[in-house]
Amino acid sequence: MARGYTLGLFANMYPAFEGDYRGIFIGQMVRDLELRGITVKKAVKTTSSVAGYCPFFWQSLSLARDKDLDLMQAEYIPHSSLVPALVGRKDIPLVLKFHGDDARIYPFQNPLNRRITRSMLARAAHIITGSEEMKMILIGLGSPPDRISAIHTGVDTSFFSPHAQEEIRNLLGLPQKSTIFLFVGRLHPWKGIGEILDVARRSPQLKFFFIGPGSVPSHPENCTFLGTQIPEMVRVWMNAADCLLLPTYTEAVPTSVMEAFACGIPAITSNIGGCPEIVEQGNNGILIPPRNASSLYDAVVWMNHNPESRIKMGEQARKTVLDRYNHNKLTEKLISVHRSLIDSAE
Repeated sequence: MARGYTLGLFANMYPAFEGDYRGIFIGQMVRDLELRGITVKKAVKTTSSVAGYCPFFWQSLSLARDKDLDLMQAEYIPHSSLVPALVGRKDIPLVLKFHGDDARIYPFQNPLNRRITRSMLARAAHIITGSEEMKMILIGLGSPPDRISAIHTGVDTSFFSPHAQEEIRNLLGLPQKSTIFLFVGRLHPWKGIGEILDVARRSPQLKFFFIGPGSVPSHPENCTFLGTQIPEMVRVWMNAADCLLLPTYTEAVPTSVMEAFACGIPAITSNIGGCPEIVEQGNNGILIPPRNASSLYDAVVWMNHNPESRIKMGEQARKTVLDRYNHNKLTEKLISVHRSLIDSAE
């Protein structure tokens, strides 16, 4: 079979502009595939409004019947998979990609959600998850083990890379000797924002910066909220920081941790979901229980008091991403799955 093929992509979250966090990793996957000569036809929802589902489903209906497709892939289940699974072409493979809450929360909210998820799994030629933890959850829901793979989108380790912290801090007007902690993500309680603010109030000598969309909560003076930033500025702030914070309540393998690791800084994150798959306790970061401000405070204090160990953790963090989460390696792994499915369908 020729190297190129045509993929029909269905995604109910897709970035509409530079710096838009909605589906930014799906946008990266599309770029990686297209750079390798793969044609990607898209039915995507680019707005957070519920009204956006009307044009999205209409686009999905048209794409699901496209005669040029070699296979279909739906991102976020079941919102993106309903149309291709129920009315899409039956002569080509359907791949389902689970990203987090769609595997870890949605199926367990009620019996109907579980039946819908199982129905989607039964109609798929292959299932892809962002973590091994989600893979085991879906196997428990009925996915055949030989039709499921854990393949994260990964991170661009050339773009997210270490730069001289002193120069970056001079550029941003930041003090050289302060220990700086950074959060990157949605400003949502489930991300552990409240716990970070508790720690900040107890640590007035430290500085905390927040990047991401959402409502800014009441906060102490040592906290600065930067809003949504373009990837270039996310990279700048990661290189200015000493440690990433993500005391999340629920997560797959977090992209922000991979990006921080690629920039050579360690992370403090929760020991839930796929986080322990990338953060190795005491090696490249610290794992803490979720919803536990006391444990977060102890980890922050340790990072502040152990700069040499913190730097070594950052070096190991960079190695972790280069070895296991380089987006080029993971894109080739995804393409291998696609080709195998297409070959089997011919």
